[in-house]
Amino acid sequence: MTKASEVRQVSEPVRANRPLFGVEISVVAERELVAELLAPIPRGSGARLVATMNLDHVVNLRINPAFRDAYRSAWRVTIDGAPVFAYARLAGVRVPERVPGADLFATLVPMFRPGVHRLFFVVSSPDVVAAMTELLCRQGFARDELAFDIPPFGFQNDAAASASLAARIKAFNATYLVLAVGAPKSEIWTCRHAADIGDVNVLCIGAAVEFVTGLKRRAPRWMRRAGLEWLWRVGSEPKRLFKRYFVDSFGFARAIAADRRSRGQSVT
Repeated sequence: MTKASEVRQVSEPVRANRPLFGVEISVVAERELVAELLAPIPRGSGARLVATMNLDHVVNLRINPAFRDAYRSAWRVTIDGAPVFAYARLAGVRVPERVPGADLFATLVPMFRPGVHRLFFVVSSPDVVAAMTELLCRQGFARDELAFDIPPFGFQNDAAASASLAARIKAFNATYLVLAVGAPKSEIWTCRHAADIGDVNVLCIGAAVEFVTGLKRRAPRWMRRAGLEWLWRVGSEPKRLFKRYFVDSFGFARAIAADRRSRGQSVT
């Protein structure tokens, strides 16, 4: 985890490496990305989406054009999942390290500063609202520096609900928008409404809010380092995640085959 003392301003723009699965991957370490996210947002930057590519995202990128558009519009794209990182190395896409969304958010939270940052959360339940509010208020945040929304099911396809949410985010003058309602809806919603939410860093981080607040227990560090966090998550939420990891994940092999063909490489 990055310490506050290690965070530095990045003076040079982050370079983009060769595309992976049709998306430009940002060549950036966690501490560099944290430094960028903590620096003041240049006026007129608009919504700066950070996408963290994992195996499930790769599968969806292949079959979901709106998700591909969202990824291609992202400000930074990191590699989250261990299988994706391993394939990136095999394909010659050199990045310094994995930057999982859960790790990035856990690093950022203690660095958020009252009076400087304004945080808008889109989450799934009142329990998340209460736990996140308690955590940040202990850091000194006033309640009017925090905003939360629990959108109705299918909000991303509801024009009126989406317009209302975007207007509230912009009116709040958020410096960070945290979307914790799952992929691909979070990324697609951001892409579609980027022009309506102001200059804001957008973090689509799924269960990371629940990990940080202790509402869900994250995999032990050794499992994360070994690339086995997915196994822990399936064991924790088998009904919700079994299909994702044991059925849908076969699409990852097809995505690799398609990516290798696009590079003119043998798929055998």
